[in-house]
Amino acid sequence: MKKYFVLALMAVCSLSLVSWGVTGHRAVAQIAENHLTPNARLAVKKLLGNESLADVSTYADELRSNPQYKYTAPWHFVNLPSGYTFDQFANAITNSPGDNGYKALLNFEHELGDPTKSRTQKALALKFIVHIVGDLHQPMHVSHAEDKGGNNIQIIHSGYNESLHSLWDEGIIDHQGFSYKKMATEYDNATPVEIEKWQKDPVMIWLWESYQISSILYEEAAQDNNFTEEYYQQHLPILEKRIEKGGIRLAGVINSILDKQ
Repeated sequence: MKKYFVLALMAVCSLSLVSWGVTGHRAVAQIAENHLTPNARLAVKKLLGNESLADVSTYADELRSNPQYKYTAPWHFVNLPSGYTFDQFANAITNSPGDNGYKALLNFEHELGDPTKSRTQKALALKFIVHIVGDLHQPMHVSHAEDKGGNNIQIIHSGYNESLHSLWDEGIIDHQGFSYKKMATEYDNATPVEIEKWQKDPVMIWLWESYQISSILYEEAAQDNNFTEEYYQQHLPILEKRIEKGGIRLAGVINSILDKQ
Protein backbone atom coordinates (compact mmCIF):
# COMPACT_ATOMS: atom_id res chain seq x y z
CA MET A 1 0.00 0.00 0.00
CA LYS A 2 1.34 3.41 -0.93
CA LYS A 3 1.34 5.39 2.29
CA TYR A 4 2.22 8.96 1.63
CA PHE A 5 1.37 11.60 -0.91
CA VAL A 6 1.56 15.38 -1.01
CA LEU A 7 -1.47 16.93 0.63
CA ALA A 8 -0.87 20.66 0.34
CA LEU A 9 -0.76 20.79 -3.46
CA MET A 10 -4.06 18.99 -4.00
CA ALA A 11 -7.00 21.01 -5.29
CA VAL A 12 -9.88 18.68 -5.97
CA CYS A 13 -13.40 19.94 -6.51
CA SER A 14 -15.41 16.90 -7.63
CA LEU A 15 -16.71 13.78 -5.92
CA SER A 16 -17.44 10.44 -7.56
CA LEU A 17 -18.91 7.26 -6.13
CA VAL A 18 -19.16 8.94 -2.75
CA SER A 19 -20.04 6.64 0.11
CA TRP A 20 -22.76 7.92 2.45
CA GLY A 21 -22.54 11.07 0.35
CA VAL A 22 -21.25 14.29 1.85
CA THR A 23 -24.16 14.53 4.29
CA GLY A 24 -23.84 11.01 5.65
CA HIS A 25 -20.08 11.15 6.12
CA ARG A 26 -20.29 14.47 7.88
CA ALA A 27 -23.04 13.16 10.16
CA VAL A 28 -20.84 10.20 11.17
CA ALA A 29 -17.96 12.58 11.84
CA GLN A 30 -20.10 15.02 13.83
CA ILE A 31 -21.44 12.24 16.04
CA ALA A 32 -17.86 11.15 16.64
CA GLU A 33 -16.84 14.69 17.55
CA ASN A 34 -19.66 14.77 20.10
CA HIS A 35 -18.03 11.84 21.90
CA LEU A 36 -14.34 12.78 21.90
CA THR A 37 -12.52 13.00 25.20
CA PRO A 38 -11.04 16.42 26.04
CA ASN A 39 -7.51 15.18 25.35
CA ALA A 40 -8.50 13.59 22.04
CA ARG A 41 -10.36 16.75 21.02
CA LEU A 42 -7.23 18.81 21.68
CA ALA A 43 -5.08 16.36 19.72
CA VAL A 44 -7.48 16.52 16.77
CA LYS A 45 -7.31 20.31 16.89
CA LYS A 46 -3.52 20.19 16.77
CA LEU A 47 -3.61 17.90 13.74
CA LEU A 48 -6.41 19.51 11.75
CA GLY A 49 -6.16 23.15 12.79
CA ASN A 50 -9.39 24.97 12.00
CA GLU A 51 -10.93 21.99 10.22
CA SER A 52 -13.42 19.75 12.03
CA LEU A 53 -13.81 16.01 11.64
CA ALA A 54 -16.90 16.76 9.53
CA ASP A 55 -14.86 19.08 7.29
CA VAL A 56 -12.32 16.35 6.47
CA SER A 57 -14.77 13.44 6.32
CA THR A 58 -14.95 13.39 2.50
CA TYR A 59 -11.28 14.10 1.83
CA ALA A 60 -10.62 10.47 0.87
CA ASP A 61 -13.37 10.57 -1.78
CA GLU A 62 -12.12 13.90 -3.12
CA LEU A 63 -8.62 12.47 -3.39
CA ARG A 64 -9.80 9.32 -5.13
CA SER A 65 -11.49 11.37 -7.85
CA ASN A 66 -8.02 12.42 -9.03
CA PRO A 67 -6.64 9.79 -11.47
CA GLN A 68 -3.26 10.02 -9.77
CA TYR A 69 -4.74 8.48 -6.63
CA LYS A 70 -7.06 5.84 -8.10
CA TYR A 71 -4.97 3.26 -6.26
CA THR A 72 -6.72 4.34 -3.05
CA ALA A 73 -10.11 3.09 -4.33
CA PRO A 74 -9.91 -0.38 -2.65
CA TRP A 75 -9.47 1.32 0.73
CA HIS A 76 -13.16 2.30 0.71
CA PHE A 77 -14.83 -1.12 0.65
CA VAL A 78 -14.62 -4.88 1.13
CA ASN A 79 -15.88 -7.22 -1.59
CA LEU A 80 -16.95 -10.78 -0.77
CA PRO A 81 -19.13 -13.55 -2.19
CA SER A 82 -22.51 -14.09 -0.56
CA GLY A 83 -23.34 -16.85 1.90
CA TYR A 84 -20.23 -16.83 4.08
CA THR A 85 -20.25 -17.87 7.71
CA PHE A 86 -18.54 -15.45 10.07
CA ASP A 87 -15.37 -17.54 10.16
CA GLN A 88 -15.24 -17.74 6.36
CA PHE A 89 -15.95 -14.03 6.16
CA ALA A 90 -13.18 -13.04 8.59
CA ASN A 91 -10.68 -15.40 6.98
CA ALA A 92 -11.40 -14.06 3.48
CA ILE A 93 -10.92 -10.45 4.58
CA THR A 94 -7.74 -10.93 6.57
CA ASN A 95 -6.12 -13.17 3.96
CA SER A 96 -7.16 -11.20 0.89
CA PRO A 97 -4.08 -10.67 -1.32
CA GLY A 98 -5.10 -7.13 -2.23
CA ASP A 99 -5.95 -3.93 -0.39
CA ASN A 100 -9.35 -3.43 1.22
CA GLY A 101 -11.04 -1.13 3.71
CA TYR A 102 -10.23 -3.37 6.67
CA LYS A 103 -6.49 -3.43 5.98
CA ALA A 104 -6.42 0.28 5.19
CA LEU A 105 -8.11 1.19 8.45
CA LEU A 106 -5.70 -0.86 10.54
CA ASN A 107 -2.77 0.69 8.67
CA PHE A 108 -3.94 4.25 9.27
CA GLU A 109 -4.72 3.54 12.92
CA HIS A 110 -1.12 2.40 13.32
CA GLU A 111 0.19 5.51 11.61
CA LEU A 112 -1.94 7.85 13.71
CA GLY A 113 -0.53 6.33 16.87
CA ASP A 114 3.08 6.10 15.66
CA PRO A 115 5.21 8.69 17.52
CA THR A 116 7.78 8.67 14.70
CA LYS A 117 5.30 10.02 12.15
CA SER A 118 5.13 13.71 11.34
CA ARG A 119 2.12 15.93 12.01
CA THR A 120 1.32 15.91 8.28
CA GLN A 121 1.40 12.11 8.14
CA LYS A 122 -0.79 11.82 11.22
CA ALA A 123 -3.28 14.36 9.92
CA LEU A 124 -3.56 12.38 6.70
CA ALA A 125 -4.06 9.15 8.64
CA LEU A 126 -6.80 10.78 10.73
CA LYS A 127 -8.62 11.99 7.61
CA PHE A 128 -8.63 8.50 6.16
CA ILE A 129 -9.74 6.93 9.44
CA VAL A 130 -12.72 9.32 9.62
CA HIS A 131 -13.75 8.36 6.11
CA ILE A 132 -13.08 4.62 6.18
CA VAL A 133 -14.97 4.05 9.43
CA GLY A 134 -17.96 5.70 7.77
CA ASP A 135 -17.53 3.58 4.67
CA LEU A 136 -17.41 0.31 6.57
CA HIS A 137 -20.76 1.09 8.20
CA GLN A 138 -22.46 1.66 4.82
CA PRO A 139 -23.88 -1.82 4.08
CA MET A 140 -23.25 -1.68 0.34
CA HIS A 141 -19.55 -1.10 0.98
CA VAL A 142 -19.30 -4.65 2.31
CA SER A 143 -20.88 -6.43 -0.61
CA HIS A 144 -20.18 -8.11 -3.98
CA ALA A 145 -17.42 -7.40 -6.47
CA GLU A 146 -19.37 -8.76 -9.46
CA ASP A 147 -21.94 -5.95 -9.30
CA LYS A 148 -19.50 -3.29 -8.02
CA GLY A 149 -21.10 -3.12 -4.60
CA GLY A 150 -24.60 -2.81 -5.99
CA ASN A 151 -23.67 -0.07 -8.49
CA ASN A 152 -24.75 -2.37 -11.33
CA ILE A 153 -28.08 -3.28 -9.70
CA GLN A 154 -30.75 -0.90 -10.94
CA ILE A 155 -33.79 -0.17 -8.80
CA ILE A 156 -36.69 2.28 -8.80
CA HIS A 157 -37.15 4.27 -5.62
CA SER A 158 -40.23 6.47 -5.33
CA GLY A 159 -40.44 6.60 -9.12
CA TYR A 160 -36.76 7.44 -9.77
CA ASN A 161 -34.19 5.16 -11.38
CA GLU A 162 -30.94 4.67 -9.47
CA SER A 163 -28.59 1.93 -8.35
CA LEU A 164 -28.93 -0.03 -5.14
CA HIS A 165 -25.58 1.39 -4.08
CA SER A 166 -26.51 5.03 -4.68
CA LEU A 167 -29.80 4.52 -2.85
CA TRP A 168 -27.84 3.65 0.28
CA ASP A 169 -25.16 6.24 -0.30
CA GLU A 170 -27.48 9.19 -0.73
CA GLY A 171 -31.00 8.30 -1.88
CA ILE A 172 -32.51 7.53 1.51
CA ILE A 173 -30.60 10.40 3.14
CA ASP A 174 -31.78 12.85 0.49
CA HIS A 175 -35.34 11.57 0.84
CA GLN A 176 -35.30 12.39 4.54
CA GLY A 177 -33.93 15.86 3.83
CA PHE A 178 -31.90 16.41 7.02
CA SER A 179 -28.68 18.40 7.12
CA TYR A 180 -25.71 16.55 8.58
CA LYS A 181 -26.01 18.54 11.80
CA LYS A 182 -29.68 17.64 12.07
CA MET A 183 -28.83 13.99 11.45
CA ALA A 184 -26.12 14.06 14.10
CA THR A 185 -28.56 15.54 16.59
CA GLU A 186 -31.44 13.19 15.79
CA TYR A 187 -29.40 9.98 15.48
CA ASP A 188 -27.04 10.41 18.43
CA ASN A 189 -29.15 8.63 21.03
CA ALA A 190 -26.94 5.75 22.20
CA THR A 191 -27.04 4.86 25.88
CA PRO A 192 -23.79 4.61 27.88
CA VAL A 193 -24.15 0.82 27.78
CA GLU A 194 -24.51 0.83 23.99
CA ILE A 195 -21.58 3.20 23.57
CA GLU A 196 -19.34 0.99 25.68
CA LYS A 197 -20.37 -2.14 23.79
CA TRP A 198 -20.11 -0.67 20.30
CA GLN A 199 -16.68 0.79 20.98
CA LYS A 200 -15.44 -2.56 22.26
CA ASP A 201 -16.64 -4.40 19.15
CA PRO A 202 -13.71 -5.36 16.89
CA VAL A 203 -13.63 -3.95 13.37
CA MET A 204 -14.52 -7.36 11.95
CA ILE A 205 -17.88 -7.16 13.75
CA TRP A 206 -18.60 -3.80 12.09
CA LEU A 207 -17.97 -5.42 8.74
CA TRP A 208 -20.01 -8.50 9.56
CA GLU A 209 -22.98 -6.30 10.48
CA SER A 210 -22.77 -4.49 7.14
CA TYR A 211 -22.37 -7.79 5.27
CA GLN A 212 -25.48 -9.25 6.88
CA ILE A 213 -27.51 -6.14 6.01
CA SER A 214 -26.26 -5.97 2.42
CA SER A 215 -27.18 -9.65 1.96
CA ILE A 216 -30.78 -8.81 2.85
CA LEU A 217 -30.75 -5.74 0.60
CA TYR A 218 -29.61 -7.85 -2.32
CA GLU A 219 -32.37 -10.38 -1.70
CA GLU A 220 -35.03 -7.66 -1.56
CA ALA A 221 -33.83 -6.08 -4.80
CA ALA A 222 -33.87 -9.46 -6.55
CA GLN A 223 -37.46 -10.08 -5.49
CA ASP A 224 -38.78 -6.66 -6.50
CA ASN A 225 -36.69 -3.71 -7.64
CA ASN A 226 -39.54 -1.18 -7.46
CA PHE A 227 -39.11 0.40 -4.03
CA THR A 228 -41.96 2.52 -2.73
CA GLU A 229 -42.34 4.88 0.21
CA GLU A 230 -42.84 1.78 2.35
CA TYR A 231 -39.25 0.71 1.61
CA TYR A 232 -37.98 4.08 2.81
CA GLN A 233 -39.99 3.92 6.02
CA GLN A 234 -38.86 0.36 6.76
CA HIS A 235 -35.19 0.94 6.03
CA LEU A 236 -34.59 4.43 7.41
CA PRO A 237 -34.06 3.04 10.96
CA ILE A 238 -31.30 0.78 9.58
CA LEU A 239 -29.55 3.75 7.97
CA GLU A 240 -29.91 5.80 11.14
CA LYS A 241 -28.39 3.05 13.28
CA ARG A 242 -25.47 2.49 10.91
CA ILE A 243 -24.59 6.19 10.93
CA GLU A 244 -24.96 6.37 14.72
CA LYS A 245 -22.79 3.29 15.25
CA GLY A 246 -20.24 4.61 12.78
CA GLY A 247 -19.95 7.87 14.69
CA ILE A 248 -19.75 6.23 18.11
CA ARG A 249 -17.14 3.74 16.94
CA LEU A 250 -15.13 6.43 15.17
CA ALA A 251 -14.97 8.35 18.44
CA GLY A 252 -13.81 5.17 20.15
CA VAL A 253 -10.98 4.70 17.63
CA ILE A 254 -9.82 8.30 17.90
CA ASN A 255 -10.06 8.37 21.69
CA SER A 256 -8.12 5.13 22.03
CA ILE A 257 -5.25 6.51 19.96
CA LEU A 258 -5.17 10.22 20.73
CA ASP A 259 -6.43 10.50 24.31
CA LYS A 260 -3.04 9.52 25.72
CA GLN A 261 -1.26 11.91 23.36
